[in-house]
Amino acid sequence: MASTTVFPMSAEESLFEDGFFYARDAALGEDISEMQRRGFPYYSNYGLDFCQQYVLNERIRTIVETFFGDQTCTLAHWLRYRAYPGHIVCFRSGGPKAGRRRLLVHLLAKGTRVGYWSYSHKHALPTLEGKRLLHELAERDLVQAGCTCNVEDFPDGGIAILDGRVAFEIVSGYAITFEFATVDVLDKWTKMILPKTPGLAERVAGMQSSKIRINFEFEDPVQGSTT
Repeated sequence: MASTTVFPMSAEESLFEDGFFYARDAALGEDISEMQRRGFPYYSNYGLDFCQQYVLNERIRTIVETFFGDQTCTLAHWLRYRAYPGHIVCFRSGGPKAGRRRLLVHLLAKGTRVGYWSYSHKHALPTLEGKRLLHELAERDLVQAGCTCNVEDFPDGGIAILDGRVAFEIVSGYAITFEFATVDVLDKWTKMILPKTPGLAERVAGMQSSKIRINFEFEDPVQGSTT
């Protein structure tokens, strides 16, 4: 099934200027709830269906390729980040000098509230390494730099796409986070593991393109496991 998410016409412009854009999507919210009911089986045929429908569809591929320009990128990992109120974080520090090296897709569960800081990708602000191995920022530094916080509620679910340098705070709910990164960033990252089952490698190969790779490797399945 194709994604029914409707993005704003100015999506790419907002991504470059504000550092992010978002859309509310009740159908996506329902599918995230179903993913939760199934126990978040990311690395399975069901998980690949979910990824292809909401993250590697034609519209988002275009946005990803536009963001990275001539650089090839890789879908490095996807994880669920729960609410972490009181903690403002970003995936990449350094502002303009850090460059466009990471892009995040947040698939937002029903009832999620997130604060995204406009223009924070344009400033090299002080950070500390947080408990989640992300960069934590102080609100006062963001305000002094002229960044503004956009607190958004997603009662029925939704999606946000943001520059990896953008500061954000998940106040409630959770975000299934897909991270795209350039090859130089991925140098020491652990690969995601998929079971070596018939047809799965061919399917993953078909999800890749010359500009977007996927950070998977295949291992023999544990006896008794299924996909």
